Amino acid sequence: MANVDPDDTKQDVYEERFNNIFYSGVIALGIGLGHRVGLFKALTDLSEPETSQSIADHAGLNERYVREWLFSMVAAKVVFVTDDNKYYIPADCKTKTSKSLFATFILAIAPLTKDVEKCFRSKEQSSAGYDFSKLEELFHCMNEEGANWDGTWIEENILPSKYKTKDKIRTILDIGCGTGRITANIAHYLPDAKVVGIDVDQYAIDTALKLKEDEELNNVEFCLLGGDSLKEEWTGRFDWITMLRVFHDLPNPGPCLKEAMRALKDDGVLTFHDPLCHSDPKLNVGSKIHASTLILSCYVCIPCSLSAPPAVGNGIGWGLENRAKYLRDNGLLVHGNESVEVIHCSKTLK
Repeated sequence: MANVDPDDTKQDVYEERFNNIFYSGVIALGIGLGHRVGLFKALTDLSEPETSQSIADHAGLNERYVREWLFSMVAAKVVFVTDDNKYYIPADCKTKTSKSLFATFILAIAPLTKDVEKCFRSKEQSSAGYDFSKLEELFHCMNEEGANWDGTWIEENILPSKYKTKDKIRTILDIGCGTGRITANIAHYLPDAKVVGIDVDQYAIDTALKLKEDEELNNVEFCLLGGDSLKEEWTGRFDWITMLRVFHDLPNPGPCLKEAMRALKDDGVLTFHDPLCHSDPKLNVGSKIHASTLILSCYVCIPCSLSAPPAVGNGIGWGLENRAKYLRDNGLLVHGNESVEVIHCSKTLK
């Protein structure tokens, strides 16, 4: 039996923990709603405590709804209230409300619950998933999040500078680019490079093409194309290939990985970014981040990984350790620490 803290299994401790999770989940809906309708922006913009009417006017909202929302946030100690009923977020805390964006993911996936219920009840793997065509609302959230992944974020988090210097990266392929926000940011960050983003979802590519037009980007292309069927002329073409929050979603990662290795130059680097989660569930115990991402996986990642044959069903629970082993077993050299979100790989040349 796993090493379990005896206190965690006591009835009263368990009940309190269970109830806290439930109440926090409901409050998170309110945080996501507040982000959506601009209430966190209003409270951040305002320099002094204000009445509910003033906050509603600033955000262009109905005061009665705003007041009810403020009552909830005050009860949760997210917003504070003065003796004369004016509301505020302390100046030193305002930057921390940027996390309200992540609560909008709950709002985006909640309408899929009936679909997820059907997947849970399905005994046939072939009918136990759905693809990204159901996730347009989630794409909007991811696009907003991706806007924060600027050049500094790219340099600090995904650029394989230890294995491929910036000046040596001239051709880039982003497999599973989604709506193209991060791909476009890479193109901005490396203006002398030629960047290609591919995805199998038509809505995502249409959105990416509009983004390219709006930002007048000349060094990026977006193509409706699967990672398992790259263009023949791309053999040995790319210095850097990325799969950002994609690999664990694939229903059949083998062909995609094989194609990526074909398209990678012999001295190129393949970068994977997958959510932080261990393959051994015992190592995830006590982590709210792991618990949250694994539920998101039930709505997004597992359905996508079960959406087409052979429906391997990896999802986030596949874990970083299993990911690294899979990559090694399929001919890649994994550099550095394998149990982190972002890893860089090179071909194992014979």
